[in-house]
Amino acid sequence: MAQKMKDYFNAETAQKLGTQLGIDGAEYAAWVAPHIEELEILDRVTVFAQGLRERLDGDYVRVVGGVVDKLGPELAEGEGYVNHAFHLWPVSRLIELYGLDEPEVSLNAIEALTRAFTGEFAVRPFLERYPELTMSRVNQWADSDSHNVRRLASEGIRPRLPWAKVHTPFVEDPTPIIPVLDRLYNDASLFVRKSVANNLNDIGRTHPELALATASRWAASGAPHAAWVVERGLRGLIKRGHSEALELVGFAAPTAITATRPEFPHTVAIGENATLSATLTNTGDTAANVLAEYRLHFLKKNGTRQPSVFRLGKYTLEPGETRVVSKAHPFRVTSTRTYYPGTQAVSLVINGREGELVDFELTAP
Repeated sequence: MAQKMKDYFNAETAQKLGTQLGIDGAEYAAWVAPHIEELEILDRVTVFAQGLRERLDGDYVRVVGGVVDKLGPELAEGEGYVNHAFHLWPVSRLIELYGLDEPEVSLNAIEALTRAFTGEFAVRPFLERYPELTMSRVNQWADSDSHNVRRLASEGIRPRLPWAKVHTPFVEDPTPIIPVLDRLYNDASLFVRKSVANNLNDIGRTHPELALATASRWAASGAPHAAWVVERGLRGLIKRGHSEALELVGFAAPTAITATRPEFPHTVAIGENATLSATLTNTGDTAANVLAEYRLHFLKKNGTRQPSVFRLGKYTLEPGETRVVSKAHPFRVTSTRTYYPGTQAVSLVINGREGELVDFELTAP
């Protein structure tokens, strides 16, 4: 079984971090180890940060200045922070815990940190306490020469940033986010564009009209990267079968597309793969763009069934064309998926329209 992400924050990582920041790494690691044994990842990172603060001499301004000087080189495009600098997350937590009374210093430190690791987690408490100051800085970050800092401008203000507190003001009214995204959706960096798309997807969860209006403007701009950002940014609405979102990315209602009943094994054991297949036919006299998905209606602990959407593929079917589509779906246990044996169901979804449910039995391994 793959190592859980929380297990990365262990004594070995503590020694690496402590040594980099100029403290006794072995002593720091020995202190960290017994304090984190029963903790999940966010609490482990907090312990790391608390241990750092106890060992770094001086007031906060002096401490954070010394830390910034030791962060290391800026990450290049494609160098993900999880792979190259994940051990620096406690520095972000250090700023959150001890830097709220020094917003200017802390926001400078967040900008420096995001070049070597990422800084979006640390932005949240400053956005909450100092919204005008923080948004002013966000707008400066959006014009940075650094792709990492430009990404921070988008990622730090996501309404529902993973591993961070939901920012309720932007859930209730995300309009202040839009001018920042407007400046970044066609950014040269894929790292930035992914963040913009994720931000738009967050907005679409509670304000679909605003997300669609924004995406429509971007699509109409003809900008080179607009189509990719729009489709990725509307993915939540697309999975929910939202007709306007589907039409905007080229998948109109499939009036001329027929699909056979999906073929799927009658019985599947947890841990196995099961292949779904179906035949699509374009009965119309013009070519048709098809987004083929499938929904697995998983049995929950309380006996209800909850659907999850998965993609089969995107196709263009010429008039009269027939195509068989298939995919093997893994029923492996993961940290985010618990299976309950019993009757589940699968259905085919074509351009947002769901077909009939086909029941199957999921059995214990």
